[in-house]
Amino acid sequence: MSKKSGGVVKTTKKIGMAVGLLAMFVTMTACASGKSIKQGAEEFSIPGDKYYEALQLQDDGMYFESIRAWSEVLDDEPRFAQGHFNIGLIYDKLNMVPEAIEHYELAVQYAEDSRDLIGNGNPAEEDSANITASIALYNLHLGAAYLRGGLVTEAISALKKTIKDDQYNPTAHYNMAAAYMAQNDYETGLIHADIAVDLISRPDGKRATGIASDVDMTQLANYLLRQARCHLWRQEWDKAKACLERVKTQCKVEVPTEMQKQLDEATAPKPAEEGSEE
Repeated sequence: MSKKSGGVVKTTKKIGMAVGLLAMFVTMTACASGKSIKQGAEEFSIPGDKYYEALQLQDDGMYFESIRAWSEVLDDEPRFAQGHFNIGLIYDKLNMVPEAIEHYELAVQYAEDSRDLIGNGNPAEEDSANITASIALYNLHLGAAYLRGGLVTEAISALKKTIKDDQYNPTAHYNMAAAYMAQNDYETGLIHADIAVDLISRPDGKRATGIASDVDMTQLANYLLRQARCHLWRQEWDKAKACLERVKTQCKVEVPTEMQKQLDEATAPKPAEEGSEE
């Protein structure tokens, strides 16, 4: 995650986390030296040795070697969405944003194609919810990559698709807030910033912080700072102050100097005009 309060969440702290998550969205069965992988209503046959090699290289941080291995997997099944997604993750990690976008887009396209086949005479055994969850994840990463590439309109489109499929994803709303703020639409940005904060800050009255123990407080602080930026822009000083107080007292994170300065200057008592005293 970006540690800047106005930054875009990259959605994964470690590539292996997303790789592991994707494992839930495909059904695999061993088949000699190959693997049969279910993608929505379709079934692909890929070389098992290359598949596991690509995963291992990716998890070990050998990124260019992993790209080569994933590319070899895709030589056999070019419509294998997970392969494109994992290559996108690697390029994202390397800050090669255009390349990441290209593969995220392919992952979304091929996964959506597979989902469209479900229920159209294809006896798909996979629950359609699984492929929908995959597509939400792909669009989440795609939207974040678009934002880092300055493609704000495209980012909003991708993130809307994520929220349609996964409406309770706080990262999607957090990045959506950034996208609307980039368009100076702070009203809509605030709506998504509010949702993001509400989704991530799960109350727990038994704890001193008032927040559940497994909440990432640094992440919550970033979400609150984005919420505060919207309030500052809208000159809602009391609400901005409340957000910043939560950052300091609840999350134990330092408020950016420029934000505190902006709030202090806006709320400082105005000096009395000369001649106003009797």
